[in-house]
Amino acid sequence: MKVAFIYQAKQPPVINGIKKPMKPGGYSDGCADMAYCLRNGGTDVITPAENPDVYKDTDWCFPDTHEGIQQAIDKGADTLWLNTVLYKGHPIDDFSGIYVVGHRTKDVEMYDDKFSTNTLLLQNELPAVTDFLVTADTVYNGEYPCVLKPIRGRGSQGVVKCDTPEEFIKARDEAFASGRYGDTMMAEEYLGGTEVTLTVFPDGTSLPFIERFDQKNGIAPYNGDVPVVKNSRVIEDTPQLTALRKSCELAVWLLGLKAVVRIDCRADKNGNFKMFDFNPKPNLTGASRPHRPDLNSLTLMAAEAAGMDYFGLLTKMLETRYLLD
Repeated sequence: MKVAFIYQAKQPPVINGIKKPMKPGGYSDGCADMAYCLRNGGTDVITPAENPDVYKDTDWCFPDTHEGIQQAIDKGADTLWLNTVLYKGHPIDDFSGIYVVGHRTKDVEMYDDKFSTNTLLLQNELPAVTDFLVTADTVYNGEYPCVLKPIRGRGSQGVVKCDTPEEFIKARDEAFASGRYGDTMMAEEYLGGTEVTLTVFPDGTSLPFIERFDQKNGIAPYNGDVPVVKNSRVIEDTPQLTALRKSCELAVWLLGLKAVVRIDCRADKNGNFKMFDFNPKPNLTGASRPHRPDLNSLTLMAAEAAGMDYFGLLTKMLETRYLLD
């Protein structure tokens, strides 16, 4: 197996008026962490640079353009790890006969829409939060506090807890004035209880739960501002969490996904856990390179609790590869 990592090189297209903000660097940092770890463990990793610099992210990965993907293949890659934001019509759709690690483009376009995914989960009697679409003149008439958030968000960026209608209108107006998220957002009930996240593999198995704490104004801070190792910890299953785990695993099976997802959940005021954020592109950074000692991702924290190191997690994920047809 010869693996090449693919990072996001440009802003994804607007889908039905909804924008997804791009992460600076396009996940090249996580690509480099993974590529460096796998190569050190003996995996044949194809890189654009002949002698990649451990400190230079893009020495370790190829851009997700047609030309970048072709370059990886021309250099001998037979497996492409799609550590990027996918959508129908993405350049990877131009290729076939090569293995990939990652979701199908049509699946990401569908399930990265948090509103439609939560609606689908509820329709299948799975515990998910109820959402409402918000446009520039929408007033939320549900119970307060509530949460205003992007439909195709990234982490907690743009997510705001609103305690009153006045706070909601202020947050709504600021979000639409920025133009960052398109012409529609979503509002949902605020879940104020314990917050957890669960990584689920496409075979329906999952890792230990991670609890998130030290939320800022009720929302977990963006991991680019506060490393998740500072505000997250592994917790053991309770009967409630065991039931939630089964629901999350069932959700992944129901959607027929081909790669790892991370599902964020939180308890409501009655202590009932609900899924509120389905992440087909979970962060997969790891402290494999010397200058990134505190950048383990939530998924890696959970894997370590299950007895896997970074190399073991990545090797398990490589086993999910499938052939593009």
